[in-house]
Amino acid sequence: MRLAAWLEIQNMQDSIHALPSNESAPPAHQRLSQICAAARVLIVDDIEANRTLLRRRLRRLGIEEILEAEDGASGLALIRASNIDLVLLDIMMPVMNGFEVLEIIAREGILSEVPVIIISALDEMDAIVRGIELGAEDFLLKPFEPTLLRARVLATLEKQHLRSQQRQALAQAQMELLEARSLQMALVPNEYTDPQIAVRIILEPAREIGGDLVDHIPLDDGIHLLVLGDVSGKGAGAALVMARTHALIRSCAVLGQADGKALQLENIAMAVNAALSKDNDSCTFVTTFFALFDTGSGELSYLRCGHVPPFVRRRTGAVERLELAGGLPLGLVSDTIYQTASTRLDPGETLLLISDGVTEAISAHGEFFGEEDIFRWLGECRHDLGNLVKRVRNFENGMPPTDDLSALTLTRHSH
Repeated sequence: MRLAAWLEIQNMQDSIHALPSNESAPPAHQRLSQICAAARVLIVDDIEANRTLLRRRLRRLGIEEILEAEDGASGLALIRASNIDLVLLDIMMPVMNGFEVLEIIAREGILSEVPVIIISALDEMDAIVRGIELGAEDFLLKPFEPTLLRARVLATLEKQHLRSQQRQALAQAQMELLEARSLQMALVPNEYTDPQIAVRIILEPAREIGGDLVDHIPLDDGIHLLVLGDVSGKGAGAALVMARTHALIRSCAVLGQADGKALQLENIAMAVNAALSKDNDSCTFVTTFFALFDTGSGELSYLRCGHVPPFVRRRTGAVERLELAGGLPLGLVSDTIYQTASTRLDPGETLLLISDGVTEAISAHGEFFGEEDIFRWLGECRHDLGNLVKRVRNFENGMPPTDDLSALTLTRHSH
């Protein structure tokens, strides 16, 4: 009888602290009302009177979905099995106490997603401190003070709602980045082999998406256009410029062949440079290497727009750099003049194009991978680009990549 009367008095007090109705509530209260209406709260307490009181006060806040457990073990089972928004967790309970529950859900990663308010008596301050150290969001003292209970439950639910929105937004952004990565990787051509040559390509963005461009375009009469570029900057902005540059180069190559004349690398470079330079307020640029290879004659004409010079492995095993034929990166100065140079690839020789994500890979000691390692790898006649990437990653020894990594090899078959 006394318990019933006490609960009735508490019920009358709760009505004073209930949330206003939606009809007359300002926007802030409407938001809180909506959060409470959608919330699922778990009460874990071995004393029935405490659970009853907390349940009634939660209902006064508009929380309808309330689960209860009379000990830590059953509470833990509900936390694992249910989509809980808030746990009100008593500390001192039989079977499994609140500390044990906190330790387990922290170890299982649940505590980072489900906030916990611990419940303790006024003379158990050490227990409260320990609970907070274990990861509890807040605490409530017995006997429950209605105004404080209301404030802490609402504040915790609102923070949980905001965290949930952030997680959803992050998940959506990650999904979009994965889609963008798939689209970017779809621009990378497949490996190519015919009786005269083999072309191998690899691209590994440092982030979900990157700014490296690598392309191989078989043209008419045994001519092959090779392109490797690197957009300044990182992330989505660089990826958009990369995609635009990729489209411009392909368009120029198609139009260049359509007029019936021999394709000229300097014409492609100047046309793409003019387009990228226009309204380029961010001063974004693209270092690029272009090459045209004639499978019939073995002639390789090339043009380097501020890019890492390529390597050639000769039949003798010697490795050399193609340092000539320079020009500014694309996108900086609209009227830049570009010049080409040429060399010859004999049967059994290999051309290697790389981005600075290879030569500037950094070890844990702050050292660069460097050109000497490229000479050594290519000199060993290792044309497997996967092996090159493995060497770079081993050199980094767990350090996160600082730049996109791309490479292309063209090998002229021996007969």
